Amino acid sequence: MVVRHRTKSEKKFGDSNRTGLRHRGAGNRGGVGKAGHGKRSKQKKSMYMVNGKVDYGQKGFKSKIKPVKAIDVGYICEHIDALCEKKGAKFAVNIKKLGYGKVLGAGVVDKPLIISECGLITEKARAKITKAGGEVVEG
Repeated sequence: MVVRHRTKSEKKFGDSNRTGLRHRGAGNRGGVGKAGHGKRSKQKKSMYMVNGKVDYGQKGFKSKIKPVKAIDVGYICEHIDALCEKKGAKFAVNIKKLGYGKVLGAGVVDKPLIISECGLITEKARAKITKAGGEVVEG
């Protein structure tokens, strides 16, 4: 009996062999990588599920500049017993020891303050401190 051979085009179709022409490209997968995972992508959502929530990764950027913590002069005067050491008639405050890097000018200054190691200080804060009889020590 004569054996009938399949033609080359017949061999390429179907799922029985892996050398077929179908199901080969990225179009069959809906794109390469994260392509098509946007607003209408329920079919690809399982690829990005982390603890039951969809996680598409990081967005934006992180600033390398660290924010400076600031304290108001009025807050220092209100909590003068807890924050300051008394030196004669004046009250000494080390801003760096308190964990702050900047002194702002909000509030009322009614006691003479000696502000040291303050890093940054606004002109308004400096004026209020000197008007009350205090001083700002640089460094």
